Amino acid sequence: MSNKLRTIADALASGLSTSATVSSSATVERKNWATIDAADMDQAVVLITPGGIDVQRIGRNAWQSDYTVYVFVGRQCNTDTDVNNTIDLADEVMSLIKKHSWSATVTWPENVLGANSVTIEVNPDDALNERNVWRGVITAVYRVASIENP
Repeated sequence: MSNKLRTIADALASGLSTSATVSSSATVERKNWATIDAADMDQAVVLITPGGIDVQRIGRNAWQSDYTVYVFVGRQCNTDTDVNNTIDLADEVMSLIKKHSWSATVTWPENVLGANSVTIEVNPDDALNERNVWRGVITAVYRVASIENP
């Protein structure tokens, strides 16, 4: 059995890469670290990385686990049209994550039925402005309940 957080990130990357809208607009990759050089972002990129796990007891033997996955959407933009297209791409990625309606070829871990919350932070820390890079980081949280007998 593989790690559920890693498997969720893999499934999300697989789903986004099979989406015609996203895959025709951007390179989609699953990475452990979202490192990329601005020079490699002349076309949009979507990078999916595992985040963290928050586990809470919700009953005597019941647990709730929130698995966080980060989705980086970015592009070096030379025109307002490039920026608008990248913003539209980020919105499309968010919509796909919310809908959670992937093809049958995407395998999700047991009990992962969709994201519990989806947020985006646009241009965190005003980084990469001097290089004309537009970026957004989408945070998707997948909540899974489980029973674990002592």
